Amino acid sequence: MIGLAMRDYCLFTPQELLSLVKGGDKNAFTEIYNRYYDVIFRFLKKYLKSNELADDVCQNVFLKCWEQRHQAVTIEEPVAWLLTVAKRQAIDTLRRASVEQNALHMILSTYEVAHNQCENDQLSKDYLAFINQVVDDLPEQTRLIFKLCRQQNLTYDETADVLGISKHTVKKHMVRSMKILKNAADDELGLHLLMVITICLFNNH
Repeated sequence: MIGLAMRDYCLFTPQELLSLVKGGDKNAFTEIYNRYYDVIFRFLKKYLKSNELADDVCQNVFLKCWEQRHQAVTIEEPVAWLLTVAKRQAIDTLRRASVEQNALHMILSTYEVAHNQCENDQLSKDYLAFINQVVDDLPEQTRLIFKLCRQQNLTYDETADVLGISKHTVKKHMVRSMKILKNAADDELGLHLLMVITICLFNNH
């Protein structure tokens, strides 16, 4: 009986499905999800350049659309509705990522100064020691590039000139080091790296 009902939904037009969804029909929404997931995923991947991130945001897009189904009264096509929400979600995701990455780079560039500020705070000292240990364990060239960029405050161009390598290579190693630091904080401390360094900066106040 359920299988027959689902096959019937496959025969509905987009407009019929959308009308049913507005009325709270979950089976109709499941059909919309199955019918348009790939379209929305490909659209998001063009913005986000990551399969995993595109999938995460795509799931959130469908969740948002279900939660906001009553607001879709002026939408005539499900795909137009989904793409409207998807574009907004993609832009928000990129904006948050940009702010977070800039903040993280700025804080990392001053973590040596933070070390002096946190002498009387054991938790902060432990976190700084953890960061230093992860940096020390980086592959040799990655560690050198990280220290030149973050401790010596050299630009990517300046670091490339010092080491006789391309700016692209410097960027590749910095992306690698940041990923290792983030993963280490997640796996060993159960905290986001940005939170760990923020604690180091502000716990002593």
